[in-house]
Amino acid sequence: SDVGGVRLGLPSIEAVIEAYQEMALTLGARVLVEPMVEAGGVEMILGVKADSQFGPTVLMGIGGIHAELLHDVTLLRPPFDAAMARRALDRLKMRRLLDGLRGAAPSDIDAFCEAAARLSVLAASLGDLVSEIDVNPIILRSDGCIAVDAVVLRPQDRQ
Repeated sequence: SDVGGVRLGLPSIEAVIEAYQEMALTLGARVLVEPMVEAGGVEMILGVKADSQFGPTVLMGIGGIHAELLHDVTLLRPPFDAAMARRALDRLKMRRLLDGLRGAAPSDIDAFCEAAARLSVLAASLGDLVSEIDVNPIILRSDGCIAVDAVVLRPQDRQ
């Protein structure tokens, strides 16, 4: 979004085509069009970062502006299961946000922990083929979670 790569709420096919043409001029022709995700839920973050000493590390936590402001995340060594992800998630400062404050429905924490565990298996399997994976945000709702945006970088992409 910082470089104009995200357009939201496009009301017509014409608006989608126009947005694509503008983005393709500045960002290149490889543009992905996805349906809008309805508002609501808690923004979460999942990521993988390759460390030269420790190998891949999985980051998980509260996403969106909270990730930038509060850095309320935890790091785990892959692979791990959903139970390990749950224990790590339970240590976050903003963990209670997922319980459904002020009338909001409780979040499907099990779905997020399963997604984190699966990403950890992928990270362990890929090893040094991937230098970074950033899935932010993942919208966590009462009926599951959905990744809204993701970036995958290979080692040669970092140069």
